[in-house]
Amino acid sequence: MYIKTHQRLKAVLNSVDDAILMVDKNYKVLICNKRFEDFFGIKPSTIIDHDKREAITREIKWQVSDPDDFQDKLFWLYDNPEVISTDEVEVAIPRKRTLKRFSGPVYDDDATLLGRVEVYSDITHERNLQKELEEKNTQLYLINAASTSISQSLKLDNLTQTFIRRITQATRAKAGIIYVNTQNNALKLNSFVGKFKNSKNIPEILNEPSPSDAIWGYINNEPPLAFLADSMEKGFFVAFPGLNDNEGINSLCILIWDGMSEKWLHKQLFKNIGMQLGIGVRNAQNYESARRNAILQERDRIAMEMHDGLAQTLGYLGLGIDSLTKRLVDNKLDGCYELLCQLRRVIDNSYSDVREAIIGLRVDISQNLGFIQVLDNYIQEFSRLTNIKTFLKIKGECYSPNFEKQLHIIRIVQEALTNVRRHAQATVVNIIIFFAGPKIKIVIEDNGKGFDKNKNPEFIALHQGIKIMKTRATSLRGHLDIQTTEGTGTKVILIFPSNSKGELQCKN
Repeated sequence: MYIKTHQRLKAVLNSVDDAILMVDKNYKVLICNKRFEDFFGIKPSTIIDHDKREAITREIKWQVSDPDDFQDKLFWLYDNPEVISTDEVEVAIPRKRTLKRFSGPVYDDDATLLGRVEVYSDITHERNLQKELEEKNTQLYLINAASTSISQSLKLDNLTQTFIRRITQATRAKAGIIYVNTQNNALKLNSFVGKFKNSKNIPEILNEPSPSDAIWGYINNEPPLAFLADSMEKGFFVAFPGLNDNEGINSLCILIWDGMSEKWLHKQLFKNIGMQLGIGVRNAQNYESARRNAILQERDRIAMEMHDGLAQTLGYLGLGIDSLTKRLVDNKLDGCYELLCQLRRVIDNSYSDVREAIIGLRVDISQNLGFIQVLDNYIQEFSRLTNIKTFLKIKGECYSPNFEKQLHIIRIVQEALTNVRRHAQATVVNIIIFFAGPKIKIVIEDNGKGFDKNKNPEFIALHQGIKIMKTRATSLRGHLDIQTTEGTGTKVILIFPSNSKGELQCKN
């Protein structure tokens, strides 16, 4: 009867998924099921009826990743038999596993200590899933750090400095470097952070070609990043290109560690980070190009206005002074006073033009006031200088268009107001901005004398300014129309598309 019961117990123990081992008070192994052999590669028959401590010292501890720790913990528990313990064991042989170990005392019905039982459960799959999840979370954190950093600034230096600082923090790298492509397709040093043995050895221009994909390794004197050996004492690096959509590589980022974790060795991860860097660099370069083009356009506009206005005025004044000089020399004083008054009027008009140009140049749409506030400040200054009552009205849900659109809008308003002062003889100007869904409509209306576009020769003087306004309207992908008749004032109407979802809300 006992034999059958023992066989049944053995069959039951061998059918469970956990490894079970029991020792008596003298540390002799009483029970050891087949799963113990699966986990540790040791047959139960070799340790049953033997001292467990000897088995640990002789065989079992050599199957785990940390033999001494495994032995010390179990020996301590044997010395303290009533302690209940739960921990994890990393098994290396016969194959890598993570086991959850429960160890506790065994009592009979009279609460007499019989020995201890150890139960080992395989949690390798759960730990692998947990590790994979932690790696994914870490990678998502890194991608988020990259994507948020490129939205902080449109200035290239600020953007790359923020990017490399956040990426080194997220990866716990000790240093980082960013190179950016120049117009000559050379990689030029843009930003670096961290500790270097000698930062002066970081080359300003990287003559070696940028890798087309993420690469990593130990720092040495071999290409493509041989200069790192002169800049760092030792360490590991990852280098990945900034990818500019289909236009190729526009930058290169290098990260450096004393010791690098395997969780960063994923080409797809650094491809995603490189795409963020590439997008940020491209946007910053486009922004700089737009600013540069805007400055050049302003220079052209100022040069044209000086040619059409100030230069012609000075030429006219020179001719007037020559005429006065000749009359005085010839003692012909008739008409001199009238000519002087006319020259005075020309000087006054020219002075007003220069003052108006100065306040126009002072408009800074990059300041932290908001587009509408900047425009309103300019209008108030114009009204003060010209004594023409000028009002700004907003209709609809206000939002600020992007930098380039703001520049075109303000310059169109400036040009329209300049024409009002020079030609309209108006006392009041109303500027109304309608925010209507996907479009913005701007109306600039004065109460001046108006003109007949087909007959009035004054329209010829307006022609260059109107041409400038229509060119800017075209840049906005919009349309500019001028409505006027003699005696009814003039209305300038600008309509252009604008996506309110992608723009900034107006500041109060």
